[in-house]
Amino acid sequence: MFDRDDKVITKVFNPLNVTRSSIIEFHIGKLKDSGLYRFKKIIEFTFGDRSYSRYLLQSNTEEEEYVFEVFPRNNNRPETYLFSLADTIPFSEDFLEVAGQLYLTTPQGDEYRRCVMPDHEDRIDGVSGHAKVYDIESDQVEKAVGVTLWDYERELDGRTEFLNIELWKETGMFRIFTGEIIEDIFYKFYPTSK
Repeated sequence: MFDRDDKVITKVFNPLNVTRSSIIEFHIGKLKDSGLYRFKKIIEFTFGDRSYSRYLLQSNTEEEEYVFEVFPRNNNRPETYLFSLADTIPFSEDFLEVAGQLYLTTPQGDEYRRCVMPDHEDRIDGVSGHAKVYDIESDQVEKAVGVTLWDYERELDGRTEFLNIELWKETGMFRIFTGEIIEDIFYKFYPTSK
C-alpha cells in the first residue's frame, strides 16, 4: 500500500522535494552537530516570476525554530540560507521608515548594509510579493498573504551575515531574521526518515 508520509509535497513550491517524514542535519554554524531537524512548514514566496521556499525547521529537543531558505539554481545545486527569528515588531510608521534605509543598526549595535541597490543612498521600498504557508502535519495551505521584504548584510569574522525583514500585510507584523548562507556540503538532507 502507498505510504502518504513519503509522498513529495506539491501543494506549494518545494525545491528540496520534502516529504512528511523528511529530516535534515547541519555540520556548520549554530546548528552544527545539534541533531536532526524535522520540517514543520513550507512557506512559498513569489515575487514576480521568481519563487523560492522557506522551510520552518524544528528539533525534538529545542523550542527555537529555524528557517532554511532555498533558492533553485540552474545547476541543480540550490542556494541555501539558515535563519533564526531575531525579533518581531508590531506595525508602526516609524519602523516602516527605518526599513529600507541604506544602513540599519540593531538594538545590540550591529550595523548592516542594504543588499538591494546598495549604491542608492535614499530609502527604498521593500520588494513586494505573495507567500503561501503550508503546514506539513495537517497537509493544508494555512494562508496566502501579501508580504514585503528588505534584505541587509554585514561582514562578521570573515563570513557574511544576513538580516532579513518581512512585513506580513495580513498581520502588520515585522519579523526580523538573522542568518548565513550554508553550502550544500555542510548539511545532509534525508528525503525520508524511514
